[in-house]
Amino acid sequence: MSDSGWNTIHSDAGVFTELVEKLDISDIQFDDLYSIDKESLLESSPIYGVVFLFKYSKIDREYSGNGNRPLTGEYDVDYQEHGIFFANQTIQNACATQAVLNVLLNKSDQVDLGEELGNFKSFVTGFDSELCGETISNSDLIRKVHNSFSAPSSIIDEDKQKPPRGYDDKNDGLFHFIGYLQTNGFIYELDGLKRYPIKHVPCSSDQEFCEKLPGVIRERIAKYGEEELRFSLLSITNNKLKQYEESGEYDRFNSELMKRETWKRENELRKFDYTTLMIQLLKNVGKELNDEEWAKLIENGKKTGQEKLLASYFKKKQ
Repeated sequence: MSDSGWNTIHSDAGVFTELVEKLDISDIQFDDLYSIDKESLLESSPIYGVVFLFKYSKIDREYSGNGNRPLTGEYDVDYQEHGIFFANQTIQNACATQAVLNVLLNKSDQVDLGEELGNFKSFVTGFDSELCGETISNSDLIRKVHNSFSAPSSIIDEDKQKPPRGYDDKNDGLFHFIGYLQTNGFIYELDGLKRYPIKHVPCSSDQEFCEKLPGVIRERIAKYGEEELRFSLLSITNNKLKQYEESGEYDRFNSELMKRETWKRENELRKFDYTTLMIQLLKNVGKELNDEEWAKLIENGKKTGQEKLLASYFKKKQ
């Protein structure tokens, strides 16, 4: 793992929840939204905002090359006068944490940011978006917490070229995180690759946010055509474990507790690089085998894997 760079992290509710906990932001949780509708958003209430993940594609490059225009909505060039925090993304791979901070640093009236981020926000007040982004990129605390969710790699390809911004391919390329929230009487889109915050429809309450956000996101998705399905949405909400315990909803509390245990286990696994282990295991297994025996072993392994997969499938069907 690089000591100074930023690594890619997963779009995962458990990752983002633990990430903000490590940044000392209190009582915040992320949840997967599997449907973009009012009912799903209301189920997660209270909602401080959402994080939207999409494949940066040809249309994004076209709008970026033509004055870096927003795909939908309009720029709010006077955003600082409206008290909106906004940071540009100035370094590769930082967009996940950037999207989270762009939302939560605008919710300091509802969210306890903790001492470090509270001081950070006070320090950058008055900075333009690029300088805010540079300050985030240069924060050792934020970078270390971000990188703690990316496994160290024992294989380094020094000849590999970094893809250009907005690189896109059918099966590969870059994904990008942005945030949506309700503030200043509107729904805003905060995209670190854009020049300013993007103002959408009028919105003055959390209820209205849940009602109107689906239309804003569907309008954005429609720009990519019917074949593009690579999107995900995470709600930023309160600590549901604490909420259900305090309200006495023990069935929901137990379900939430099991989910937290799964998140904890998965996040621990993400911190390890298993490449060296796998290579050593393969060496130990194969050192006594000739080519024919090795090929047979692989074929038997494939067959066993397929049998287990089929058995698991039919067990679930019963």
